[in-house]
Amino acid sequence: MRDHLYLFIFMLHFSTGCIVSNVQQTIEITGYTGGSVVLPCSCADPQSTATTFTWEFEHGNRWFQVLQNEKYSGRSVLFNERSPANLSLLITDLRLNDQHYYRCKTEPNTVIYVQLKVKGCNLFGNREFAEVSGYSGESVVLPCSCTELLAKPEQIQWTYFIEKKHKEIYPNEQIESHKNRVKLLNPNTPGNLSLRISALTTEDQGVYQCYVSPQQVVAFRLTVLHAEEKPHVHTISLTTNQPSHQTQDSTTSQLQPTELITPNQHHTAYDVFILLGVFFSVILLALLAFICWRCRGGRNDKKVTTDPEELKREQDNQDDVTYSAVVHVKTASTPAHTHNDPEEFTEYARINVKR
Repeated sequence: MRDHLYLFIFMLHFSTGCIVSNVQQTIEITGYTGGSVVLPCSCADPQSTATTFTWEFEHGNRWFQVLQNEKYSGRSVLFNERSPANLSLLITDLRLNDQHYYRCKTEPNTVIYVQLKVKGCNLFGNREFAEVSGYSGESVVLPCSCTELLAKPEQIQWTYFIEKKHKEIYPNEQIESHKNRVKLLNPNTPGNLSLRISALTTEDQGVYQCYVSPQQVVAFRLTVLHAEEKPHVHTISLTTNQPSHQTQDSTTSQLQPTELITPNQHHTAYDVFILLGVFFSVILLALLAFICWRCRGGRNDKKVTTDPEELKREQDNQDDVTYSAVVHVKTASTPAHTHNDPEEFTEYARINVKR
Protein backbone atom coordinates (compact mmCIF):
# COMPACT_ATOMS: atom_id res chain seq x y z
CA MET A 1 0.00 0.00 0.00
CA ARG A 2 2.84 2.39 0.87
CA ASP A 3 4.58 1.63 -2.42
CA HIS A 4 1.46 2.51 -4.35
CA LEU A 5 1.21 5.79 -2.46
CA TYR A 6 4.81 6.75 -3.36
CA LEU A 7 4.16 5.86 -6.98
CA PHE A 8 1.05 8.04 -7.04
CA ILE A 9 2.93 11.02 -5.57
CA PHE A 10 5.75 10.49 -8.11
CA MET A 11 3.31 10.45 -11.04
CA LEU A 12 1.51 13.50 -9.66
CA HIS A 13 4.78 15.40 -9.42
CA PHE A 14 5.66 14.88 -13.10
CA SER A 15 2.15 15.37 -14.33
CA THR A 16 2.44 19.07 -13.46
CA GLY A 17 5.26 19.40 -16.03
CA CYS A 18 7.83 22.25 -16.05
CA ILE A 19 6.81 25.53 -14.54
CA VAL A 20 9.42 28.11 -15.53
CA SER A 21 10.93 30.59 -13.12
CA ASN A 22 10.19 34.31 -13.36
CA VAL A 23 6.79 33.68 -14.88
CA GLN A 24 5.27 36.71 -16.67
CA GLN A 25 8.42 38.75 -16.04
CA THR A 26 10.62 40.48 -18.63
CA ILE A 27 14.40 40.02 -18.48
CA GLU A 28 16.68 42.50 -20.26
CA ILE A 29 19.80 41.14 -21.97
CA THR A 30 22.48 43.18 -23.84
CA GLY A 31 24.75 41.71 -26.50
CA TYR A 32 27.27 42.95 -29.10
CA THR A 33 27.38 42.28 -32.80
CA GLY A 34 29.60 39.34 -33.60
CA GLY A 35 29.33 38.01 -30.05
CA SER A 36 27.10 35.49 -28.28
CA VAL A 37 24.27 35.74 -25.77
CA VAL A 38 22.23 33.33 -23.62
CA LEU A 39 18.49 33.88 -23.19
CA PRO A 40 17.71 32.30 -19.79
CA CYS A 41 14.78 29.97 -19.17
CA SER A 42 14.56 27.06 -16.72
CA CYS A 43 12.09 25.01 -14.72
CA ALA A 44 11.47 26.17 -11.18
CA ASP A 45 11.80 22.57 -10.02
CA PRO A 46 15.16 21.16 -11.17
CA GLN A 47 13.71 17.62 -11.05
CA SER A 48 10.90 18.36 -13.47
CA THR A 49 11.08 17.86 -17.21
CA ALA A 50 9.42 19.90 -19.91
CA THR A 51 7.64 17.69 -22.37
CA THR A 52 7.26 20.48 -24.90
CA PHE A 53 8.47 24.08 -25.01
CA THR A 54 9.19 26.69 -27.64
CA TRP A 55 11.26 29.85 -28.12
CA GLU A 56 9.61 32.61 -30.14
CA PHE A 57 10.57 36.13 -31.20
CA GLU A 58 8.31 39.07 -31.99
CA HIS A 59 8.42 40.83 -35.33
CA GLY A 60 5.70 43.08 -36.70
CA ASN A 61 3.35 42.27 -33.81
CA ARG A 62 3.60 38.60 -34.67
CA TRP A 63 5.47 35.73 -32.97
CA PHE A 64 7.73 33.36 -34.88
CA GLN A 65 9.54 30.24 -33.69
CA VAL A 66 13.26 30.81 -33.41
CA LEU A 67 14.40 27.28 -34.24
CA GLN A 68 12.32 27.21 -37.41
CA ASN A 69 13.43 30.59 -38.73
CA GLU A 70 16.10 30.63 -41.41
CA LYS A 71 18.02 33.65 -40.05
CA TYR A 72 18.86 31.71 -36.87
CA SER A 73 19.98 28.62 -38.75
CA GLY A 74 23.35 27.45 -37.40
CA ARG A 75 23.37 30.21 -34.77
CA SER A 76 20.94 28.88 -32.11
CA VAL A 77 21.61 26.13 -29.55
CA LEU A 78 19.41 24.70 -26.74
CA PHE A 79 20.77 23.48 -23.41
CA ASN A 80 17.81 21.11 -22.87
CA GLU A 81 19.56 18.11 -24.34
CA ARG A 82 22.20 18.04 -21.59
CA SER A 83 20.05 19.40 -18.76
CA PRO A 84 16.29 18.71 -19.10
CA ALA A 85 15.35 21.49 -16.68
CA ASN A 86 17.47 24.07 -18.50
CA LEU A 87 15.53 25.52 -21.42
CA SER A 88 17.89 28.43 -22.14
CA LEU A 89 18.69 29.47 -25.70
CA LEU A 90 22.18 30.38 -26.99
CA ILE A 91 22.44 32.71 -30.00
CA THR A 92 25.87 33.14 -31.60
CA ASP A 93 27.24 35.61 -34.15
CA LEU A 94 24.79 38.29 -33.07
CA ARG A 95 23.45 40.74 -35.60
CA LEU A 96 21.63 44.00 -35.27
CA ASN A 97 18.41 42.46 -36.58
CA ASP A 98 18.48 39.93 -33.72
CA GLN A 99 17.22 42.68 -31.43
CA HIS A 100 13.69 41.56 -30.52
CA TYR A 101 11.41 40.51 -27.71
CA TYR A 102 11.69 36.75 -27.09
CA ARG A 103 9.52 34.41 -25.02
CA CYS A 104 9.97 30.95 -23.59
CA LYS A 105 6.68 28.94 -23.44
CA THR A 106 6.21 25.67 -21.66
CA GLU A 107 3.08 23.40 -21.28
CA PRO A 108 0.81 24.40 -18.90
CA ASN A 109 1.14 27.71 -20.79
CA THR A 110 3.69 29.39 -18.54
CA VAL A 111 5.73 32.12 -20.22
CA ILE A 112 8.75 34.33 -19.50
CA TYR A 113 9.84 37.25 -21.70
CA VAL A 114 13.34 38.37 -22.65
CA GLN A 115 14.19 41.71 -24.25
CA LEU A 116 17.41 41.42 -26.27
CA LYS A 117 19.34 44.62 -27.10
CA VAL A 118 22.18 44.40 -29.60
CA LYS A 119 24.90 47.09 -29.81
CA GLY A 120 26.66 47.48 -33.12
CA CYS A 121 29.86 49.11 -34.34
CA ASN A 122 29.87 52.90 -34.54
CA LEU A 123 33.19 54.17 -35.88
CA PHE A 124 35.26 56.79 -34.10
CA GLY A 125 35.48 59.87 -36.30
CA ASN A 126 32.73 58.65 -38.60
CA ARG A 127 32.62 60.53 -41.91
CA GLU A 128 35.92 62.30 -41.15
CA PHE A 129 39.04 62.65 -43.30
CA ALA A 130 42.41 62.24 -41.52
CA GLU A 131 46.02 62.83 -42.63
CA VAL A 132 48.61 60.10 -41.95
CA SER A 133 52.29 60.06 -42.94
CA GLY A 134 54.95 57.35 -43.04
CA TYR A 135 58.46 56.75 -44.35
CA SER A 136 59.51 54.50 -47.18
CA GLY A 137 60.76 51.11 -46.06
CA GLU A 138 58.90 51.31 -42.72
CA SER A 139 55.37 50.51 -41.52
CA VAL A 140 52.37 52.72 -40.88
CA VAL A 141 49.07 52.18 -39.03
CA LEU A 142 45.77 53.61 -40.28
CA PRO A 143 43.66 53.91 -37.08
CA CYS A 144 40.04 52.76 -37.20
CA SER A 145 37.94 51.35 -34.33
CA CYS A 146 34.40 51.00 -33.00
CA THR A 147 33.19 53.02 -30.04
CA GLU A 148 32.32 49.65 -28.46
CA LEU A 149 35.46 47.51 -28.66
CA LEU A 150 33.38 44.37 -27.95
CA ALA A 151 31.21 45.04 -30.99
CA LYS A 152 32.40 43.31 -34.13
CA PRO A 153 31.04 44.83 -37.33
CA GLU A 154 29.07 42.56 -39.59
CA GLN A 155 31.57 43.44 -42.31
CA ILE A 156 34.90 45.25 -42.47
CA GLN A 157 36.50 46.42 -45.67
CA TRP A 158 39.60 48.49 -46.35
CA THR A 159 39.85 50.08 -49.78
CA TYR A 160 42.48 52.05 -51.71
CA PHE A 161 41.49 54.67 -54.24
CA ILE A 162 43.31 53.99 -57.46
CA GLU A 163 42.41 54.38 -61.12
CA LYS A 164 39.48 56.60 -60.12
CA LYS A 165 37.78 53.96 -57.99
CA HIS A 166 38.09 52.25 -54.60
CA LYS A 167 39.67 48.79 -54.72
CA GLU A 168 39.62 46.40 -51.78
CA ILE A 169 42.93 45.62 -50.07
CA TYR A 170 41.47 43.86 -46.96
CA PRO A 171 40.24 41.21 -46.40
CA ASN A 172 40.48 40.52 -50.14
CA GLU A 173 43.60 41.89 -51.78
CA GLN A 174 42.47 43.11 -55.15
CA ILE A 175 45.63 45.16 -55.75
CA GLU A 176 48.78 43.26 -56.52
CA SER A 177 51.07 45.89 -54.99
CA HIS A 178 49.46 45.51 -51.52
CA LYS A 179 49.50 41.72 -51.30
CA ASN A 180 51.10 40.22 -48.20
CA ARG A 181 51.75 43.71 -46.80
CA VAL A 182 48.44 44.57 -45.07
CA LYS A 183 46.83 43.08 -41.98
CA LEU A 184 44.70 44.15 -39.00
CA LEU A 185 46.68 45.58 -36.13
CA ASN A 186 44.92 43.55 -33.40
CA PRO A 187 42.57 40.85 -34.72
CA ASN A 188 41.87 39.60 -31.18
CA THR A 189 39.91 42.76 -30.31
CA PRO A 190 36.62 42.71 -32.29
CA GLY A 191 36.20 46.48 -32.37
CA ASN A 192 39.78 47.35 -33.36
CA LEU A 193 39.82 47.65 -37.14
CA SER A 194 43.15 49.48 -37.54
CA LEU A 195 45.20 48.45 -40.57
CA ARG A 196 48.98 48.04 -40.70
CA ILE A 197 50.80 48.51 -44.00
CA SER A 198 54.41 47.32 -44.00
CA ALA A 199 57.36 47.94 -46.35
CA LEU A 200 56.01 51.28 -47.50
CA THR A 201 56.87 52.70 -50.89
CA THR A 202 56.09 56.08 -52.38
CA GLU A 203 53.52 54.35 -54.59
CA ASP A 204 51.43 53.51 -51.48
CA GLN A 205 50.46 57.10 -50.84
CA GLY A 206 46.89 58.04 -51.58
CA VAL A 207 43.38 57.78 -50.12
CA TYR A 208 42.26 54.80 -47.99
CA GLN A 209 38.84 54.00 -46.49
CA CYS A 210 37.74 51.98 -43.46
CA TYR A 211 34.27 50.78 -44.49
CA VAL A 212 31.76 49.15 -42.14
CA SER A 213 28.49 50.23 -43.73
CA PRO A 214 27.31 53.01 -46.02
CA GLN A 215 26.66 55.04 -42.87
CA GLN A 216 29.93 54.13 -41.15
CA VAL A 217 33.04 55.18 -43.13
CA VAL A 218 36.37 56.81 -42.16
CA ALA A 219 38.84 58.05 -44.80
CA PHE A 220 42.61 58.66 -44.64
CA ARG A 221 45.14 60.37 -46.86
CA LEU A 222 48.51 58.63 -46.61
CA THR A 223 51.69 60.53 -47.45
CA VAL A 224 54.90 58.52 -47.86
CA LEU A 225 58.15 60.41 -47.31
CA HIS A 226 61.67 59.38 -48.25
CA ALA A 227 63.78 57.94 -45.46
CA GLU A 228 66.26 60.80 -45.92
CA GLU A 229 63.55 63.26 -44.87
CA LYS A 230 63.14 61.64 -41.47
CA PRO A 231 64.38 64.03 -38.74
CA HIS A 232 67.50 62.86 -36.94
CA VAL A 233 67.87 62.97 -33.20
CA HIS A 234 71.34 64.20 -32.18
CA THR A 235 72.90 62.69 -29.08
CA ILE A 236 75.25 65.05 -27.21
CA SER A 237 78.11 63.36 -25.35
CA LEU A 238 80.31 65.31 -22.92
CA THR A 239 84.01 64.34 -22.89
CA THR A 240 86.95 65.52 -20.77
CA ASN A 241 90.64 66.11 -21.52
CA GLN A 242 89.87 66.75 -25.16
CA PRO A 243 92.51 68.88 -26.89
CA SER A 244 91.15 72.22 -27.95
CA HIS A 245 92.67 71.83 -31.39
CA GLN A 246 90.91 68.50 -32.05
CA THR A 247 88.65 68.67 -35.10
CA GLN A 248 84.98 67.96 -34.32
CA ASP A 249 82.61 66.23 -36.69
CA SER A 250 80.13 68.18 -38.76
CA THR A 251 77.18 67.32 -36.52
CA THR A 252 78.77 68.67 -33.35
CA SER A 253 80.18 71.75 -35.05
CA GLN A 254 76.68 72.79 -36.04
CA LEU A 255 75.40 72.83 -32.47
CA GLN A 256 75.09 76.26 -30.93
CA PRO A 257 76.47 77.04 -27.47
CA THR A 258 72.96 77.11 -26.10
CA GLU A 259 72.43 73.57 -27.37
CA LEU A 260 75.49 72.34 -25.48
CA ILE A 261 74.36 73.63 -22.12
CA THR A 262 70.71 72.80 -22.52
CA PRO A 263 70.92 69.44 -20.67
CA ASN A 264 72.33 71.20 -17.56
CA GLN A 265 70.16 74.28 -17.51
CA HIS A 266 67.60 72.75 -15.24
CA HIS A 267 70.34 72.24 -12.56
CA THR A 268 71.33 75.95 -12.40
CA ALA A 269 68.65 77.15 -10.01
CA TYR A 270 69.18 74.15 -7.76
CA ASP A 271 72.98 74.72 -7.60
CA VAL A 272 72.55 78.42 -6.78
CA PHE A 273 70.16 77.52 -3.99
CA ILE A 274 72.71 75.09 -2.49
CA LEU A 275 75.54 77.66 -2.66
CA LEU A 276 73.43 80.31 -0.93
CA GLY A 277 72.50 77.83 1.78
CA VAL A 278 76.15 76.94 2.41
CA PHE A 279 77.18 80.61 2.49
CA PHE A 280 74.57 81.62 5.04
CA SER A 281 75.35 78.51 7.13
CA VAL A 282 79.04 79.52 7.35
CA ILE A 283 78.09 83.09 8.34
CA LEU A 284 75.79 81.78 11.06
CA LEU A 285 78.45 79.43 12.46
CA ALA A 286 81.03 82.26 12.54
CA LEU A 287 78.59 84.51 14.41
CA LEU A 288 77.87 81.81 16.99
CA ALA A 289 81.62 81.19 17.48
CA PHE A 290 82.24 84.91 18.05
CA ILE A 291 79.46 85.12 20.64
CA CYS A 292 80.84 82.09 22.53
CA TRP A 293 84.36 83.57 22.51
CA ARG A 294 83.11 86.85 23.91
CA CYS A 295 81.21 85.13 26.69
CA ARG A 296 84.23 83.04 27.71
CA GLY A 297 86.56 86.10 27.68
CA GLY A 298 84.24 88.05 29.98
CA ARG A 299 84.42 85.31 32.59
CA ASN A 300 88.27 85.48 32.66
CA ASP A 301 88.47 89.27 33.15
CA LYS A 302 89.56 90.47 36.53
CA LYS A 303 86.72 91.57 38.67
CA VAL A 304 86.70 95.34 39.24
CA THR A 305 85.36 96.66 42.55
CA THR A 306 84.65 100.13 43.78
CA ASP A 307 84.37 99.22 47.47
CA PRO A 308 86.77 101.56 49.46
CA GLU A 309 87.54 99.02 52.17
CA GLU A 310 88.45 96.34 49.69
CA LEU A 311 90.64 98.76 47.75
CA LYS A 312 92.51 99.67 50.98
CA ARG A 313 93.02 96.03 51.85
CA GLU A 314 94.55 95.35 48.50
CA GLN A 315 96.90 98.36 48.86
CA ASP A 316 98.08 97.16 52.27
CA ASN A 317 98.86 93.72 50.90
CA GLN A 318 100.96 95.30 48.20
CA ASP A 319 102.95 97.42 50.74
CA ASP A 320 103.71 94.59 53.20
CA VAL A 321 106.80 93.49 51.35
CA THR A 322 108.94 95.56 49.04
CA TYR A 323 111.43 93.63 47.09
CA SER A 324 114.77 95.13 46.16
CA ALA A 325 117.71 93.85 44.25
CA VAL A 326 121.15 93.40 45.65
CA VAL A 327 123.61 95.12 43.39
CA HIS A 328 127.24 94.06 43.26
CA VAL A 329 129.55 96.76 41.99
CA LYS A 330 133.02 95.83 40.98
CA THR A 331 135.49 98.61 40.62
CA ALA A 332 137.56 98.87 37.61
CA SER A 333 140.92 97.16 37.71
CA THR A 334 144.05 99.22 38.35
CA PRO A 335 146.71 99.63 35.76
CA ALA A 336 149.16 96.76 35.22
CA HIS A 337 152.22 98.55 36.80
CA THR A 338 150.53 98.82 40.22
CA HIS A 339 150.12 96.01 42.68
CA ASN A 340 147.09 97.17 44.57
CA ASP A 341 144.21 94.58 44.77
CA PRO A 342 140.93 95.55 43.27
CA GLU A 343 138.41 96.69 45.70
CA GLU A 344 134.84 95.51 45.73
CA PHE A 345 131.95 97.49 46.99
CA THR A 346 128.66 95.95 47.93
CA GLU A 347 125.59 98.12 48.24
CA TYR A 348 122.45 96.77 49.84
CA ALA A 349 119.16 98.29 49.11
CA ARG A 350 116.87 98.91 51.93
CA ILE A 351 113.80 96.79 52.43
CA ASN A 352 110.88 98.50 53.95
CA VAL A 353 108.48 96.34 55.76
CA LYS A 354 105.22 97.92 56.77
CA ARG A 355 103.23 96.42 59.58
